[in-house]
Amino acid sequence: MSTMYTVIRHVLKCVIAATAAFAANIALAQSSAAVPNYKTAADIPVSEFFRLPSFSQMAMSPDGKKLAALAPLKGRENLVVIDLETRKSTATTAFTTVDVNWFTWVDNSRLIFRASNRQLETGVWRRGAMIAIDVDGQNSRNLASDIRGGFDILARTRDGSGDLIVSTNLRDIDSDDVYRFNTRTGRSKLLTFDSPGRVIDWVLDQTLEPRVALRLEPRESANKPRRRTLWHRKAANDSWQQIGESTSDLDRISPLAFDEDNQTLFVSSRNQGDRSAVYRYDIANKRLGEAVAQHPWIDLSGGLVTHPSTGKVLGIRHSAETPSTSWFDERYSAIQAGLDKALPSTVNRITPGDDSARYLLVFAQSATDAGTYYIFDTQKRALDRVAATREWLPPALMSERRFVMYKARGGLNIPAWLTLPRGVEAKNLPMIVHIHGGPWVRSYHGVQWGRWPDAQFFASRGYAVLEPEPRGSVGFGAKHYQSSFKQWGLSMQDDITDGALHLVSEGIVDKSRMCLFGGSYGGYATLQGLVRDPDLWKCGHAYVAVTDIELKQNVTWSDTARFSDYYETDFKRWIGDISTDRERFDATSPAKNAAKIKAAVMLTMGGQDQRVPLIHGTTMRDAMEKVGKPIDYKVYVDEAHGFNGNENVIDFYTRTEAFFAKHLKQ
Repeated sequence: MSTMYTVIRHVLKCVIAATAAFAANIALAQSSAAVPNYKTAADIPVSEFFRLPSFSQMAMSPDGKKLAALAPLKGRENLVVIDLETRKSTATTAFTTVDVNWFTWVDNSRLIFRASNRQLETGVWRRGAMIAIDVDGQNSRNLASDIRGGFDILARTRDGSGDLIVSTNLRDIDSDDVYRFNTRTGRSKLLTFDSPGRVIDWVLDQTLEPRVALRLEPRESANKPRRRTLWHRKAANDSWQQIGESTSDLDRISPLAFDEDNQTLFVSSRNQGDRSAVYRYDIANKRLGEAVAQHPWIDLSGGLVTHPSTGKVLGIRHSAETPSTSWFDERYSAIQAGLDKALPSTVNRITPGDDSARYLLVFAQSATDAGTYYIFDTQKRALDRVAATREWLPPALMSERRFVMYKARGGLNIPAWLTLPRGVEAKNLPMIVHIHGGPWVRSYHGVQWGRWPDAQFFASRGYAVLEPEPRGSVGFGAKHYQSSFKQWGLSMQDDITDGALHLVSEGIVDKSRMCLFGGSYGGYATLQGLVRDPDLWKCGHAYVAVTDIELKQNVTWSDTARFSDYYETDFKRWIGDISTDRERFDATSPAKNAAKIKAAVMLTMGGQDQRVPLIHGTTMRDAMEKVGKPIDYKVYVDEAHGFNGNENVIDFYTRTEAFFAKHLKQ
């Protein structure tokens, strides 16, 4: 199935003609680094698979002279800056008790970053401590004292002032405002004194003026979604005018960006259809204009790539079978084609890096290659290697990853990715089905590394690894998402089972050697799979798992219960209500059906988890023990909703490896 976007009118007209001559002239600077002498991927230790990457989140300074990145230092992820002329790397931070988990450039000499304890993530949503610092580690400022509660960055000013344009809810807890904020002095200036109120999203024009606001209206009733209204003003001193409204997910409009003309507004919308696409919005007539980009089976709800100084919309990123970029701009189309010719074995992500657009940051990655950063000089047409992320994991030993689309019972198409062990015939293999959390998220892509490369690790141990996006997963259309309502443990579960059975019918997987693995909702689906189809699965390892749907709704000390009205509103629409759905909740809660389980069970929880509190683990453990069923149960007392401490991560995957080996390699 093709991943090419149906891009309307001007988008793909200019791609082909300019590419051939450009591609031939790229000079690729090659360098090699020592790679451990592993004979097979099975020889790679757990600690090496889950070791932090040497560099991540690399970003170029506005002038194109420096790179910043996260790198492990003193056991924590710290911020480093690389001078591209000297190639000298300097640590800007040296934390030993917290991690830098995100950063961006303020200007050519200053950065802003968010710090938190990666090794103790509680599950509570928070913006984190925000700190501004010069690249040499001087003049740091804790911005929490200036804007209490944190803020989101909308733009940098690029005038040397050190100012950022930010949004935060200082005036009204239910509405964000826009401020011009100086990271050196802490001073701020309100830019939206006359805000329409209840704003959840802002769009700036190219002069950095707030021009579009997305407003969340008061809830009409607990059983209905909240309306959203779109507001616009022509200039900074004009009044706000409502230009759009959405009453359901099918007509929802999300503003994305203005183009360089300051008049063309790009938005995403389903436009009463199944999949969202990107459109121009006709502000004068208050309606959608022409479609800019759309895809036959995935949603397009963002991903616009803009020029760093002019704001011109250059293209759009998307991820169907594999990640890609469709360029609207002729120059970048040609650059992409040239880079793809120079680096044919990887997906090459271009980030326009400096104000002059001479230098581009390129990240080359594939299903088997964890990734390498390059700088591309567009004048010299030279590609210069900067650093690899995980050179200790040789691509030649990593496993093949395939896109699979299968039909679940009832006919719904389910996208999935299958990772197969290298050097082994894809026939009658033992399999692990990896189920993502959420469930209303998208988790899997054709190139999948991140902090925890689970699929590559399990494939290295000889297993086929299926990673499905069953109904409820977002990004695959409204029907795919909405057909999951009130289907926990039912059709949502069958979608997962049907993926495994599809591979059995293809002869790839041995039906007698299949296990489930997942966390959070994925942990729930792992345990529920053992309940729903007890004779099908050999084992299941669930972690930070929901084990009882009634507990999910009624545990008042979870972060979700304390900080939102979710359990009294959308939970009842999407999952159900214990007052009216008790019979279904009881039938689809693993802790209330432990007697049906025949397979081996491992359950691992976090002692500090506020998203899925520990009572879910103890309830399941007690239920298994009550009916005389064995359970391998462990709590990492210093972890929360996911495991981050290096020792705990290594122990978790070492235990998991032994568990699957015991039950799948018989």
